[in-house]
Amino acid sequence: MKCLIMLGVVFSLVSFPVFTEETAARAELGRSEKLRVLVDKVMQPEAKWVTEEWMVKAAAEAGFNVFSPRVGHERLDEVRRIAAWCGQYGIFHLPWMRGSLTAPDGPEADGKRVVWEDGAEQALWSPNADAFWDWTTRYIVEYARISLEFPALMGVFLDYENYASGKQGNLYSLSYDDIILTQFSEAAGLELPALARDKRKAWLEEKGLHETFAEFQVNHWRERCRALRQAVDAIAPAFQFCVYPAPGTPFMVQAVYPEWATAQAPLILADASTYGRPSRFLPEQESLAGNKARLLDNMKIPREAGIPFIYTGGIDPLVRGADPEFSGKNAVMISGVTDGYWIFYEGPTYTKEDHAEYWKWFTWANSAIREGRFDAQHQPRENPETWFAEAFNRVKAGSNLTAPPEMETPIELPAMKLRGDNLVVLAAASGKPVEMHLRNTPVGSYKDALHWELRDGAMKTLVSGTIPPGESGTIQFTPQADGLLFLAFCAGGSAYSILDTNAPLGFYAAEGLSLIGGAGRLYFHVPTETGAFTLSIKGQGSETARLKVFDPADTQIATVQTSAKQPSAEATVTPGVAGTYSLEVTKADEGVLEDYTITLDAKLPPTLSPVAEQVFQLLRG
Repeated sequence: MKCLIMLGVVFSLVSFPVFTEETAARAELGRSEKLRVLVDKVMQPEAKWVTEEWMVKAAAEAGFNVFSPRVGHERLDEVRRIAAWCGQYGIFHLPWMRGSLTAPDGPEADGKRVVWEDGAEQALWSPNADAFWDWTTRYIVEYARISLEFPALMGVFLDYENYASGKQGNLYSLSYDDIILTQFSEAAGLELPALARDKRKAWLEEKGLHETFAEFQVNHWRERCRALRQAVDAIAPAFQFCVYPAPGTPFMVQAVYPEWATAQAPLILADASTYGRPSRFLPEQESLAGNKARLLDNMKIPREAGIPFIYTGGIDPLVRGADPEFSGKNAVMISGVTDGYWIFYEGPTYTKEDHAEYWKWFTWANSAIREGRFDAQHQPRENPETWFAEAFNRVKAGSNLTAPPEMETPIELPAMKLRGDNLVVLAAASGKPVEMHLRNTPVGSYKDALHWELRDGAMKTLVSGTIPPGESGTIQFTPQADGLLFLAFCAGGSAYSILDTNAPLGFYAAEGLSLIGGAGRLYFHVPTETGAFTLSIKGQGSETARLKVFDPADTQIATVQTSAKQPSAEATVTPGVAGTYSLEVTKADEGVLEDYTITLDAKLPPTLSPVAEQVFQLLRG
């Protein structure tokens, strides 16, 4: 009996950390103390991806209160050292690790890899595989044990973004692997036929079993998550899970939310929708307002789930439009709306000025957040806005063009929706008024304004304007000289269309023309002696597209398509003759026709025209 009593005492000492000032401070993170999390990819490379004490000290001195090295989660001695350093400098540690595990090519993983609804298999262990859960549990339980010795280790940062080849979305959606299908058939008493991977979902739907199958798999996920939470709670009940990307995938919302979020250890959600500006050319204050709206909308999902959670918005300097000053103000805005912010700190080079500038603004932001000065996001820019500069940097290639003939009457353009930021080349005639009508169309929850700016060949701004979401607008001006003009657009997440024009125009495509939905014929000129050239199309994940190419006789001479496994495709064309060629974009064999980018070969004039008679040509000589 004495032995049992002693074992019980030892168990309680091992299972529950002693209350300290450190644990008290940790309890306030995301509550009275806004989270300020640094996921480091800039300092670590200076020591060959090993974390050193000076990095932790630098993060603490800059005002971050959580340090998460991008590399090294499996090096447990290093995890201990980082946790000790974090405790020394009064901040906290979140080891960063993937929420996925690469599966081998061999037979040991056959039937146990992720299978998407269309039958595509990825080289990742299924979320239903023991190997995946054994690996996940091994590290996380060990972190919980380390946290008893080093209370600065507050939890784990799990990244469920899908980086593996053949991705069709982030991890995890329902998997149609052998493991779960076998378990489901046995539980339901079904005779499961041998089904090709691409026939499995259809068979379940045909038999009226898909909904039951989905529920069965989610419950399986929940059991796995529950077991991990229980294993952690037996050691360190305050240990927190931080998951990315929020608000989450089906796996996260339906299994992680209810099983990993507890009153003592609220789930930390890391949102990536605020990495930069909604569009890289969107003005600072409008971008901040757009990001705020996204956060407020995204937070509805965990709030409606009724779970204890802490919500954070993310920043990534590598995203275009996330300049240092904007990133600092973005951090302040995010923290005023949510429970704090986190940075996926990549892009800057530590030894160069770009790191110093970002560090300056993050330090400024952390100070403002600690002091509750959330209005600091609205202070005037110290550095001039350059939000259209990148668009007009494309002009060099676009200026080497001859204008097509003038239009005698306005032309209604074929239906086509642009997305993101784009550049248009216009042919202007001195004294002839130009008039164009445009439409700004919201896409889902994206309801951003359409901004446009017109410049001449000397980069002097002629006119500019804004069209609210869901509305139409007009561009009107009278050129003072003949020549080419350049019109830049950005609309955040909204789509937009040019409805009609009375001046010839071409969509700049040498660096990518961004569209959504199908595109009817777009025309381009192939000069004499061009030789073989390529046309590229790029989708993403399940957003796929087919590109068709036609010669001057309107004969189809090439076609390519993207897929979930191959998000980019190139059509190589050997022209028989010079002249006006064309392309069109239609639905691919798989996936949905939504966002994609078309890019023209550098050998060609850089524009695509919606009118066959209005193509731009390269200057001779």
